[in-house]
Amino acid sequence: MHAITIIKGMSSMKRLIAIFATSLSLFNTAIAHDSATAAYLGNEGVMVVHGETKVLFDAFYADSYGQYALVPDTIVEAMMKGAPPYDGVDAIFVSHVHGDHFTAEPAVAYMRANPTVRLYAPQQVHDAIVNSGVADNDPLMARVFGYDLGPEDSAINFDVDGLQVAAVAIPHAGNRPHIQNFAWRVTLGEETTVMHLGDAGTVVSDFSRHMQHFKSRKTNTAFPPYWFYGDANGEMILRDIIDADRTIGVHVPKRAAGDGDKWRARAGGDLFTDPGETRDLIGK
Repeated sequence: MHAITIIKGMSSMKRLIAIFATSLSLFNTAIAHDSATAAYLGNEGVMVVHGETKVLFDAFYADSYGQYALVPDTIVEAMMKGAPPYDGVDAIFVSHVHGDHFTAEPAVAYMRANPTVRLYAPQQVHDAIVNSGVADNDPLMARVFGYDLGPEDSAINFDVDGLQVAAVAIPHAGNRPHIQNFAWRVTLGEETTVMHLGDAGTVVSDFSRHMQHFKSRKTNTAFPPYWFYGDANGEMILRDIIDADRTIGVHVPKRAAGDGDKWRARAGGDLFTDPGETRDLIGK
């Protein structure tokens, strides 16, 4: 309505310019944001997609410990073949070395089948790959980046292939100080920022010591383990420290599959429960 009012009384050339400018503005608004989605793979495995950029978190593991969801064979096969929507992955991020988050053999097989993908992880994951039989001088190891980071160390930060990446070490839940557990924050396309917490515990001081890091960039979507829900400290950490626009809980027991709505209602928050389900991350 306003554009029509402005155009009245203008010369023909000015009217054309005004129409073009209005159309260009509407076009730019329509394309301003690429689509962004999160796809659940299993346990804490998540694929995040922003436009043509794709990253994987905790996607390659082989142990369910009898209670957590494995990545279904159909998804594993599609990832290994690079079949849509699992094609064109830019990077793999691993939270920690436990068998329900990382197993060297499938990760190595994937990297050999996808020779441009890089893997970023704690040093313990790097060492697990070497201990699985991959030689230090194997060309694949040039794409494996391990970081020896402790809970009191400052965050690591780096940019690579259009990703802005940061991580801090947050101690593993259940008092397992010997396990390096990373909380990865990744920004895709300078628009979509996600955070994957691995198996972080709900000790407030483990997060508050990194307050400057958490506040240095707004997180759009966080993926905490489901035990943060209903835990006073966990909910305070999510609300006051991480302060993401939304959270989607992961590491949900496999018995929740097919019954996600009840589990979400009981948790009081969103959860991934069924491998293959997705969430639209734009505008949330």
